[in-house]
Amino acid sequence: MKIGIDLDGVVFNTEALWMTYAELYDTLYLKRNSIIEKGEPRVQEIYDWNQEEVVNFFNEYVYFDNIDLMPGAKEVIKLLKDDGLELIVITARGKTNQQEWALNKLEKEGIKFDKYYFGQREKVDICKKEKIDIMIDDNYHICKKMSANGIKTLYFHSLGRRHINNDKNVYEVYNWGEIYRFIYNIKHN
Repeated sequence: MKIGIDLDGVVFNTEALWMTYAELYDTLYLKRNSIIEKGEPRVQEIYDWNQEEVVNFFNEYVYFDNIDLMPGAKEVIKLLKDDGLELIVITARGKTNQQEWALNKLEKEGIKFDKYYFGQREKVDICKKEKIDIMIDDNYHICKKMSANGIKTLYFHSLGRRHINNDKNVYEVYNWGEIYRFIYNIKHN
């Protein structure tokens, strides 16, 4: 069985971290309430910030030093590997320094994947090419595209994000324990 796994908001706690700092940046630095769509997956789509404000946010508020793993990610990834599954990273994270940081962090944590695809905003083609059985992602739009292409998807749901209801290919999960239970049940039933 092949599992595709996004990094930010799934393996790393970046989304929760960035959302916290985005709220502070918008309130304290910009001194306004720029929220236009809270349910969107990326800060660039949540706030009515111009390009300069987006760049300033990422330059001033986004620190890689304080990014941690999502609770249970390391343990469940090891369990999945021990179960003989092929784990493939498919992430939009594309800049060289972001890739290097991610690879170094994963190595430091002792987490190994079978393949890595960086800079992938449109993930459906990679999932088809790799014959992914289940994709794990936290982006609502990506999960909907996966579903439309017949790819089973675990939507790693964060509080405050949109729900995906009545979709036979998308299952909402809130933690790595749920991810393991879902995959375990498919593999053993």
